[in-house]
Amino acid sequence: MLVRFFKPSWQHSKSDKRIKAIAKLRDTDPQSQPILSQLALEDQDELVRLAAIEKLNSLSLLTKISKQTTSDTIQQQSLHRISQLILGSSPECVLDEKLVALKTIGECNFLTHIVLNSSNEQIRQQAIQQLDDDYSLFVIAEKSQRAVDRSQAAQRINCPETLDKICKVSRNKDKGVFKAARDKLQAIEEQEAEKRQTQDSITLLISKIEQLSEQAFFPLFAAKLCALVSDWEALSSHVNSDQRARFQQYQQQCEHILSAEETRLQQQQAEEALKQEKVVQSHHLYSELCVLKESTEAILDQNRVNEVESQLQAISEQWETLKAFSSEQEQQSFNKIKSQLGNLLACYRIYIAASEQIDNLTHTLADDNIKPTTLNKQMKQARQLLNKLSWPTHHEKPTPLVHLETVLATAQAKIDRQDHQQSQLHDELKTLLDNLTESIQQGEIRNADKYIKKVEQINKRLNGNLPPALAHRVKVLGAELQEMRDWQAYAVQPKKENLCQEMEALSASDLTVQERANEVRRIQKEWKLLDATDSVHSQQLWKRFKKASDSAYAPCDQHFSEQKELRIANLKQRELICERLEQLSIPEGSGAEEWKQYEEQIRQAKQDWRTYSPVDRAPGKKLQAKLDLILAQCEDTLKTYRADNIARKQSLIDETSRLLNSDNFAEATDTVKALQQQWKTIGPTPRNQERKLWNQFRENCSQIFEAFYEGKQPNSASNSIQPLLDNACQQLKDMMSSGCSLKALEASIDQAQSYMTELESQNSLVPAFNQDTVQTAIEALQQLQEQLQSFETEPYLALARKAHICEQLEHAILDQCVTEQLPSIQLAWAQEITTEHPMQNEIAERFATLLKIAETPDALESILSEQEQKLRQICIRLEIASSQPSPLSDQALRMEYQMERLQQALAEQKQAFNLAEIKQLEHEWLCIPFAAHIEEFNDRFESKLEQIF
Repeated sequence: MLVRFFKPSWQHSKSDKRIKAIAKLRDTDPQSQPILSQLALEDQDELVRLAAIEKLNSLSLLTKISKQTTSDTIQQQSLHRISQLILGSSPECVLDEKLVALKTIGECNFLTHIVLNSSNEQIRQQAIQQLDDDYSLFVIAEKSQRAVDRSQAAQRINCPETLDKICKVSRNKDKGVFKAARDKLQAIEEQEAEKRQTQDSITLLISKIEQLSEQAFFPLFAAKLCALVSDWEALSSHVNSDQRARFQQYQQQCEHILSAEETRLQQQQAEEALKQEKVVQSHHLYSELCVLKESTEAILDQNRVNEVESQLQAISEQWETLKAFSSEQEQQSFNKIKSQLGNLLACYRIYIAASEQIDNLTHTLADDNIKPTTLNKQMKQARQLLNKLSWPTHHEKPTPLVHLETVLATAQAKIDRQDHQQSQLHDELKTLLDNLTESIQQGEIRNADKYIKKVEQINKRLNGNLPPALAHRVKVLGAELQEMRDWQAYAVQPKKENLCQEMEALSASDLTVQERANEVRRIQKEWKLLDATDSVHSQQLWKRFKKASDSAYAPCDQHFSEQKELRIANLKQRELICERLEQLSIPEGSGAEEWKQYEEQIRQAKQDWRTYSPVDRAPGKKLQAKLDLILAQCEDTLKTYRADNIARKQSLIDETSRLLNSDNFAEATDTVKALQQQWKTIGPTPRNQERKLWNQFRENCSQIFEAFYEGKQPNSASNSIQPLLDNACQQLKDMMSSGCSLKALEASIDQAQSYMTELESQNSLVPAFNQDTVQTAIEALQQLQEQLQSFETEPYLALARKAHICEQLEHAILDQCVTEQLPSIQLAWAQEITTEHPMQNEIAERFATLLKIAETPDALESILSEQEQKLRQICIRLEIASSQPSPLSDQALRMEYQMERLQQALAEQKQAFNLAEIKQLEHEWLCIPFAAHIEEFNDRFESKLEQIF
């Protein structure tokens, strides 16, 4: 009985007493936990159970309560207590228990709360993985203090609108979240696109099989249906019931078409079998006809002719019923054989009837004493009989017919021989008279004499029996020839004497070698023309002309011999150049100096090649082709080397681009300095690529340095770096005041910025003087670059294209292939537009000069000498305009040029670096013939430009 009065308060019958007792229990007391567990599980009052749950420390028990209870309030309280314990630091709750308990929580609010407040990364990551509510994930992505949690939450969101909202919120605040949301949004869009594509493919397949079900059968019907079914099965997991039903309906219709076609084929096969049987019968009948034809190859008698005719009649009657089942070719062959047999039988009937006549004609034609009139009459009868027979060529002729044809041919040959000889002589005489007439009209006495002799010979062979017309022509032409002989001797002699005098005067003339040779050839040609028409040849006059010709041509002979020796020597030197280029070894490494020497040797070979000119055309052209092949291989090697340099420099640019996203710009600046040193060790790239690569590399480096500057605090400057920076800035001021090249100014700016980076890496302030100086230099550099860009307009580009056409013509002149290439070069020049460039007249003059050289190659040497002086002067002007030194050999010319332009030089001294004049000099260079082929000045000019730009 007393136990009833001394029960613990937590066992009191009243719920409010039990709740108060629970409040007094300590959750850290191990003895209290069993009591709390019992109350939480067994108490009938919900409020008591809620109070007990609030003090429970067992995650497994709380998990059990949350799963077994039917009360939402109890479940929510259990989950709330679980989340408290997960976030708490109680030693009784180990991590593994927390992770197991966390799996029971499905409420988004609890999971979000845990992610935002838990200090354990593993718990946060699992909670994020359990979340599937986009809003909760959005809250975590926006408000979580940990970048990893924000990124993972963004990756878990599946709603495009929410992802788009995250992108807008985090665009300039959180790169990681922005990237994760953007990537997830892109992935969702790709999935949607893939789903749309799949549905489009399903719709297309249904459309295709519908179209197929509406078509008649064709050879590829089954294959196409099979392909559509195969494609459908591959997409069957993505189709709905309506789509599946429609496809199956059309598939059944297609299969019905296939079944109908199969039935039709069976019927066709039966008909084909019957037809084939008829075909066999017709073929057998055709074979019988062929056998009958073979049996008639021997000569037939009267009985055999009748028998063959009966058999042919029977076969023809049967064929009429079967010919429809034979091929067209077999029908044609049957009709042909039938016709041949019919003709043969007809010939035999005529031959049998005319046997006696054949014997009489053979006997008559074989008689040698027969009169010509009778012979012609009998030959006519024999031909008529043979034509009437028209004996088949494939069938053997009877012996009497063969004898008749033989005697007929012999008689005809006898008559033909007589007529042919006389006709042949008449034709030959007509041809000779025509040639004689033409020679007389053209005054060619020698040819006329030959023809008249041949006419007389033919006249003798015919015993003077010429047709009246031919006899008259012979008489008239003979008289004309004699008259021409009389007058020719009087006209030719004075002309020959004049040619002798002209040749003798040529020996004492002061013409050039080429002009003298041309005159000698001209006079000799006139002599030959006169001598061809002279019937009386004076030996004394010929000796006089020959002596004068030898005397006049003697200087030319010596000159051309020397030219021939020179061409042979030049050809040998060109062969040596080809051998040297073939033996030229390719540098193994990527060292800039080795490749520079390799390129210099190629350039020197080109210069030497042009020096050894001219050469004989045929061997020179062959050797030129060999050189072009060798140079093409060398150029390919250089292109590969420069392309490799482009790749290496691009890799450095990519590395600087990666450093732009660095979190530690102090380390990034050190890396950039090392990359700048690597850049200097890489060899050259094509000129049009070098500036583009350098600007990109330099811009990335500048951005990294600027990002580093923004994170530094003022401090004392380093004593070792500051003087170097001051000197670099003073150098920049001097360069801007006195003038400098773009490349030099860029290098000095980079050096100054490097010193500024060193100072800031030591947390030292960069003085305002240094910052202002570097900024002013950058602005000056930008102005020069903009000024340089202003020269890249269409008129300047057109000038460069025309200069390139001129270089092609120069190559053709030096390689002695102007004739082949000049039409295409002139066409390219004509197609170029006319612009308003200041040097338009000068570039046109260059092209006109090259055309003149193409016509008269002897003027090449004098023009090259003139161009060398112009090129030397432009090089000196460029060195003055860019403040670069000239070679010692040109110092005097430079001083002389400066003195002549004293006033302009004083103005330029104030202006310092004159970029406009430098570009003007570059354009003047393009207008000078053979500028690119005079290596000494071309290399000098190009090297100075490279130092400027």
